[in-house]
Amino acid sequence: MVKFNYWLAMLLFFAFATFSESSLANIKRTVTLKLNFDEYFVPYTTFIIDGQPVYAMVDTGSSMGFHLYESQINKIKGLKKESTYHSTDLTGKVQENIKYLAHSLDINNMRFKDVIVTPFKQWGLLVYNKGKLPNTPVVGLGAFKGKQITLDYISNTLTIADSLTDKKKNTPKGFTEFPFQISSEGMAFDVEQSGHKYRVILDTGATVSIIWRERLKSYIPISCLSVNPEMDNKGCEATMLTMKSTTGKPEQFSAVIVDGHFQHMGKIDGIIGNSFLRNRKIIIDFKNKKVFVSNEHRKE
Repeated sequence: MVKFNYWLAMLLFFAFATFSESSLANIKRTVTLKLNFDEYFVPYTTFIIDGQPVYAMVDTGSSMGFHLYESQINKIKGLKKESTYHSTDLTGKVQENIKYLAHSLDINNMRFKDVIVTPFKQWGLLVYNKGKLPNTPVVGLGAFKGKQITLDYISNTLTIADSLTDKKKNTPKGFTEFPFQISSEGMAFDVEQSGHKYRVILDTGATVSIIWRERLKSYIPISCLSVNPEMDNKGCEATMLTMKSTTGKPEQFSAVIVDGHFQHMGKIDGIIGNSFLRNRKIIIDFKNKKVFVSNEHRKE
């Protein structure tokens, strides 16, 4: 029985799918969008897709392009049905869906090419069985493959650009580069706890960072207030995880320990959520396969 509060009720939105290819033409090279955050600190913004406003969750836990309502999909011209696919969420629920290929989309006056669009279906895990799953469209990593995005949790913006860095360029000032692997599950990072290694996925659709209790070989328990000071700490356990930069510099963050059975998650042991990203900037350069995370900005 999982015992923690409503803060975690809308935790996770995660899908297994195949990355799509996308590219931006020369209409604009950079677009900055305003981010809004819901009560669970999940980011949303408005994309103008072929003139159609779409308010969507920005979810790095999805490897697809756009998850849209059928009514929105019907307004996009020239979509080509690619195939059916199956996705699995954190509860183990398997859903069948359709992939459509958009050869060209005008998104906020930027040209995106070869973007996968799929009908929106609710997915996710309601920890403590409270609250409701989100029912809004979603933009996933597949919309930005080959490009660079900056998620700025300080100024509340999302910047989409052609790659502004290269493999030889130094780490931006105030940022740390972390190694990661791209897979069908998303962006995977290696972390450590008590000398044991685990693999976690970066998921901006998750309120807090978590790790499955059944995967922990050993751990040192800490208060869940270290994850979020507004959480109800009763019946809740957390632990400290360590992620190392490309230079070996350790970065520690706390994660809630979640009970349950997660064999269907394969080699994924947990989630890096917005409790880590809050008060930071993260640059994801898909073209050069680099991730830079800013030092935490502590507001006075």
